[in-house]
Amino acid sequence: MQEYFTLIYKCIVIYFIIIIAMRIMGKREIGELSIFDIVIYLVMSELLAISITELDESILKSLIPIATLALLQILVSWVLLKSKKSRDIFDGKSVILIHNGHINQEVMRKERYNIDDLMTQLHEKNIASPQEVEFAIMENNGTLSIMEKNKCKVKHPIPIISDGVINNEVLKDLHLDEVWLSEALLKQGISSSKDVFLAILQKDGLFVIKRELPSTDRFLS
Repeated sequence: MQEYFTLIYKCIVIYFIIIIAMRIMGKREIGELSIFDIVIYLVMSELLAISITELDESILKSLIPIATLALLQILVSWVLLKSKKSRDIFDGKSVILIHNGHINQEVMRKERYNIDDLMTQLHEKNIASPQEVEFAIMENNGTLSIMEKNKCKVKHPIPIISDGVINNEVLKDLHLDEVWLSEALLKQGISSSKDVFLAILQKDGLFVIKRELPSTDRFLS
């Protein structure tokens, strides 16, 4: 009888441990989880499962590795927040599968994405033909985002600048260069791409959001 009470006790404690760990690591939807997030959650679930089944072992033995994993996840998330290159390594990059009705078969082969999968997802969004699509983007979380021709307001769906980092691949796709970009930024009173949080080329011009200083830096200035 004692072992059943122990099992119930462990389940209750672990239930709250999971909730607390998730709250500490931050809110993200399941579809937005990176590979690193998934690995962390899988390892945590395995550790917790072992803790529940081994009734003779103290639950504290599971808390130490779980706390370590939670701290590691927070640390990596902080690094990803500060570094665009790190995000590209951990989370991957978005790729364009369709542009102006044209299917990029080379990219599909590279991503191991077949035409049946593509057509299924187009049909799910009430699109009968790739000809209706301006851009179809495979996001870094594996989902397919679709911009229809009659609704698309951008010349390229991927930002030219993210967190102060210029995406030269996007400039190349647009047949533009950094000289053009510098001139376009100067027209908006911005002297350096490092001062840009986000820049997207829309059909009516360059849309720019300036980088805001952290509250401590604003106070010091």
